[in-house]
Amino acid sequence: MTYQTSSPIERLHLENTYRSARELVRMMQDGLMTADLPYQRGAVWSTGQRMELIRSFLSGTPVPSIIINDRYTATWAEANGTPVVEGPGYVVIDGKQRLETARMWYDGDLAVPASWFPGDDVLVTEDTDDGPYTRYSGLSKPAQTDFAMQKALVPFAAAKVATVADEAAIYLRVNGSGTPQSGEDIARAAGIAKQGA
Repeated sequence: MTYQTSSPIERLHLENTYRSARELVRMMQDGLMTADLPYQRGAVWSTGQRMELIRSFLSGTPVPSIIINDRYTATWAEANGTPVVEGPGYVVIDGKQRLETARMWYDGDLAVPASWFPGDDVLVTEDTDDGPYTRYSGLSKPAQTDFAMQKALVPFAAAKVATVADEAAIYLRVNGSGTPQSGEDIARAAGIAKQGA
């Protein structure tokens, strides 16, 4: 394997902003954006991992960027020989699990501990082995609006690359770098975190 390139590396011109997770979920629901791509994984997050994303939103813990490609460009049309994009014009290069989780939360398919919210914000709970849980639909309208518009903001980067291969190359750089956390690493950090609880 070689890391050599045939020409100098070109800088990606990514538009970096923040977007509400709700807006991105709506784009997927409206058929404007998809995460169903040949280089993407399936739904692999556990319920606990999904709940931790909601906790991150609530606590203000930074979450990784959602990276998309805008296929509504002349570059894409020229490279793919078509002036019109077939299917959704925006594709999720990285962030599928986060967006699936946000969709589940907003659609009422995910519940989290009711204790995560001020008592006045929770209107409906359900009993679980872990105590009362609530869903997005179980929150007051002001709490729903606050979550969607203030708390669930995600870093967002939009590329304008020309091919699926270019998208997959970005996916690989984002997901193939570094060393994955081992179970031992996570268990050690969890043990230290419990000491402070």
